[in-house]
Amino acid sequence: MEEQSAREGQMVSIIEYSTEKKARNSYPHKIISPPIPSRCCQARMNRVGSIQAEGDNKFYYKRCSRCGFTVREFVSTTDIDHVPSLGVSASDRTERWIDQIQREVQSDIAA
Repeated sequence: MEEQSAREGQMVSIIEYSTEKKARNSYPHKIISPPIPSRCCQARMNRVGSIQAEGDNKFYYKRCSRCGFTVREFVSTTDIDHVPSLGVSASDRTERWIDQIQREVQSDIAA
């Protein structure tokens, strides 16, 4: 598998964020993605491939079927069924998910 080399403390990713290249899914070797999500992403994100593990982290790739925006979605060790009882609404989770995507994209662009 051709993967980008990991910098110290960063996970290896097959996602390449680019504004110049056309979005392309060549999983499991490489995925070219736009650097920021579009409005279509929230409703059209689909899982790509199987769960991956790196160290203690487990994740899978999610890609927008329309624009090609791709992120790694980490598998939580939190019991999701327990979260609503903590007073966290679905819109709160969606807002945090979008914030997480934007932070991940910015760190990948800066790298």
